[in-house]
Amino acid sequence: MDQIINVPIIIIGGGGCGLTLSSFLSDWKVQHVLFEKHSGTSLLPKAHYLNQRTMETFRHHGLDKPVLAVGAPIHNMGRVQWKTSLGGDGAFDGRVLGHCGAFGGDFGTKQWEDYRRDSPSLSSNVPLLRLEPILRQLAEDRNPGHILFGHTVADLEDDSQKVIATVQKPDGKTQKYQAQYVVCADGGKFSTPKLGINMEGPTGLVDFVSTHFKADLSEYWDDRTLITHFINPEGEKMVNFDCGALVQMGPTWGRKSEEWTLHFGFPVTDSSRFDKEALPPRIRQLLKLPDLEMEVLNISHWVLDRVLADKYKVGRVFIAGDAAHRRPPTTGLGLNTSIEDARNIAWKLAAVLNRGADVSLLETYETERRPIGLRNCDWGLFTFSNMAVLQAAVGLVPGAGEYNNERFRRIFEDSFYGQTARNQIQRAISTQDIEFTAHDLELGFVYEKGAVLSDGSKPPPVDPAGQTYISTTRPGHRLPHSWIEDKKGDVVSTQDLLVVGKHDFFLITDEDGDAWISAATSISKLTSLSVGAAKIRAQAHSKGDGLYYDYQDQWSKAREIGNGGAILVRPDNFVAWRRDRSCDDPELELASVFAQLMNINPRVANSNENYSNGVVHQ
Repeated sequence: MDQIINVPIIIIGGGGCGLTLSSFLSDWKVQHVLFEKHSGTSLLPKAHYLNQRTMETFRHHGLDKPVLAVGAPIHNMGRVQWKTSLGGDGAFDGRVLGHCGAFGGDFGTKQWEDYRRDSPSLSSNVPLLRLEPILRQLAEDRNPGHILFGHTVADLEDDSQKVIATVQKPDGKTQKYQAQYVVCADGGKFSTPKLGINMEGPTGLVDFVSTHFKADLSEYWDDRTLITHFINPEGEKMVNFDCGALVQMGPTWGRKSEEWTLHFGFPVTDSSRFDKEALPPRIRQLLKLPDLEMEVLNISHWVLDRVLADKYKVGRVFIAGDAAHRRPPTTGLGLNTSIEDARNIAWKLAAVLNRGADVSLLETYETERRPIGLRNCDWGLFTFSNMAVLQAAVGLVPGAGEYNNERFRRIFEDSFYGQTARNQIQRAISTQDIEFTAHDLELGFVYEKGAVLSDGSKPPPVDPAGQTYISTTRPGHRLPHSWIEDKKGDVVSTQDLLVVGKHDFFLITDEDGDAWISAATSISKLTSLSVGAAKIRAQAHSKGDGLYYDYQDQWSKAREIGNGGAILVRPDNFVAWRRDRSCDDPELELASVFAQLMNINPRVANSNENYSNGVVHQ
């Protein structure tokens, strides 16, 4: 075995969470190595929806353009339908039971306007089998030679001063690595049992069978629709996707999509779920397309759980992504939550390793992210369970074939009763907006405790349906997006002010905030931190060099501070602190803020300045 290799950070797992974490660490100039046991990225579509918060994150770190280049345009993913089938010539075949707007892409709706007002980025849709190669390339470009696929971490030893990882290389030989910290983004297969972490919550709820196939469905598909759920008298149930849900997978989007995935739910006691030969005929039967030419690319099983780790950190080892939380796929909170985990731990590791922040900052990762993991696990199960409401509205009874056919005849009859029945079904389907337009779930999550300093204010009201996002600069909340214009006429988002790799924090004030600007400059000189600062005009009559202008008059409504006040933004574009007005000594005030947040004080040397943040052979 070769000599031990020293590296500050080890990432275990090369899926969406681990690969984005790698890019984030590289952007914060933290040396690291990533180990993935598989030789390549995912062969399965699996996760595909990228919500607004994720796309904001990608935008902030310069990862968004290659993702958007292959992602679904918003107009091809703005609707979810419920139909009886795609084809068929029966009385009930090919009928639309209702639809639900989705992801801010349903033109002319309130959601259409809200999604565009509240973020510089729109949602996207890229199946994991096409997303992961992009994320891998981005990670390798930033950290060449240290994204190691085909490498299996066989053991971890944490002695409280360092972590030793034993890694099996593709040739079967082993190599030891020494790290200050390890982040496990391995889905929990190795990490959670090794660390003694308990996954709390129900498991084995449903066995999903996903069939990824090629077929030409352009004649039957609505170009606006991303997902079609099926319900018909033959299928009888839709509670666990018994009748199937069909998702377009691109790479061409809309009705001309070449690839599709059909998800079925089976009870875990149903042995027929393993009969792969029966799936293609079942798909043709469900779609009512008996002569459909289809090429099955892959068939996969995955068991639905709703579990949350009882801890996110053991010693010097952290867990993130599916290693920390797993939930039903409804609302798409799996990969999106994982990427936010990665963003949170990345800047904190960088602050400790490169900026002299106290190691206590790392404790705030669990403090902040575990409550969000719990919230999202519960929401995923809640929205999945709401399918029972839709089942009840349609009114099919398992095993009652004659009754079910009569029920559908009445639903589709040209009468006042039929009109009323269809209206009621549409009303029930509209309640699934908790899954497809959960705008506040995606943008409105808050860190009540952690690397934030409370100002004693109350949070904005929370929409229990997860729809209405209320922007706020209250500490612990995401920095509101507003378009602002500089003196050159360039229009940027408030979320663009903190430049990754240039600023560690960013201070936003107004035309009366010159003292805050000077304070930020002083803190940058007297500490290891780089604190950027900008003034955004608060009063229409003001003018002056260096002022940003409130391009659409949105920032003046969102900032929630008085003239001369200040807002401090963290590296993840969350608000760390704010002050409503000016103060007698802004430099002293700001120094106190960083002392409380990170235990960094002016004129104190970087406690890690003698540490070599590189890969060292011993």
